[in-house]
Amino acid sequence: MTCAVFTWTNLLVVVVELDGNDSEALNLVPLVTNTVLEEHHLIVGVVVVVDPGVVPINSRGEKQRMHLRDGFLSDQIDAIYIAYNM
Repeated sequence: MTCAVFTWTNLLVVVVELDGNDSEALNLVPLVTNTVLEEHHLIVGVVVVVDPGVVPINSRGEKQRMHLRDGFLSDQIDAIYIAYNM
């Protein structure tokens, strides 16, 4: 499972690629928020579930978080599900 994290107006945004049935998207939200809280002691503000291949990766295999953030802010990401955990 590929994921990337960035901040947006003091919120932590986690974008996670779902390699499975779209109906599983809702189940990922508590899994992601609990895992980040337990492992990093951070509260997730937004969980964005997307199809595989949405998280941009450069030629060196590094995730391009700023491109992902820009796409999120301009509503250019085709999300399966977005959860605002505020």
